[in-house]
Amino acid sequence: MGGVAAEAAGRLFVHPNTVRNRLRRIEQLTGRSLSDPAVLADLGAALYALRLLPR
Repeated sequence: MGGVAAEAAGRLFVHPNTVRNRLRRIEQLTGRSLSDPAVLADLGAALYALRLLPR
Protein backbone atom coordinates (compact mmCIF):
# COMPACT_ATOMS: atom_id res chain seq x y z
CA MET A 1 0.00 0.00 0.00
CA GLY A 2 3.07 2.28 0.23
CA GLY A 3 3.13 4.01 -3.13
CA VAL A 4 -0.58 3.64 -3.67
CA ALA A 5 -1.40 5.44 -0.42
CA ALA A 6 0.93 8.29 -1.37
CA GLU A 7 -0.71 8.66 -4.78
CA ALA A 8 -4.22 8.54 -3.29
CA ALA A 9 -3.19 11.09 -0.66
CA GLY A 10 -1.99 13.46 -3.33
CA ARG A 11 -5.29 13.21 -5.18
CA LEU A 12 -7.29 13.66 -1.96
CA PHE A 13 -5.07 16.47 -0.63
CA VAL A 14 -4.37 14.62 2.63
CA HIS A 15 -1.28 13.07 4.22
CA PRO A 16 -0.48 9.45 3.21
CA ASN A 17 -0.87 8.39 6.85
CA THR A 18 -4.43 9.72 6.75
CA VAL A 19 -5.19 7.39 3.85
CA ARG A 20 -3.62 4.44 5.65
CA ASN A 21 -5.51 5.22 8.87
CA ARG A 22 -8.83 5.49 7.05
CA LEU A 23 -8.29 2.20 5.25
CA ARG A 24 -7.35 0.52 8.54
CA ARG A 25 -10.49 1.98 10.14
CA ILE A 26 -12.67 0.58 7.34
CA GLU A 27 -11.15 -2.84 8.02
CA GLN A 28 -11.85 -2.49 11.74
CA LEU A 29 -15.45 -1.38 11.25
CA THR A 30 -16.31 -4.03 8.66
CA GLY A 31 -14.22 -6.85 10.10
CA ARG A 32 -13.01 -7.59 6.56
CA SER A 33 -9.60 -7.32 4.92
CA LEU A 34 -9.23 -4.81 2.10
CA SER A 35 -6.49 -6.99 0.61
CA ASP A 36 -9.18 -9.49 -0.48
CA PRO A 37 -10.45 -8.67 -4.00
CA ALA A 38 -13.91 -10.07 -3.19
CA VAL A 39 -14.20 -7.69 -0.24
CA LEU A 40 -13.25 -4.74 -2.45
CA ALA A 41 -15.90 -5.78 -4.97
CA ASP A 42 -18.52 -6.05 -2.21
CA LEU A 43 -17.65 -2.64 -0.77
CA GLY A 44 -17.57 -1.05 -4.22
CA ALA A 45 -21.00 -2.47 -5.05
CA ALA A 46 -22.40 -1.33 -1.71
CA LEU A 47 -21.09 2.21 -2.17
CA TYR A 48 -22.48 2.33 -5.71
CA ALA A 49 -25.87 1.13 -4.44
CA LEU A 50 -25.87 3.90 -1.81
CA ARG A 51 -25.37 6.48 -4.54
CA LEU A 52 -28.41 5.14 -6.38
CA LEU A 53 -30.73 5.50 -3.39
CA PRO A 54 -32.99 8.56 -3.38
CA ARG A 55 -31.96 11.22 -0.89
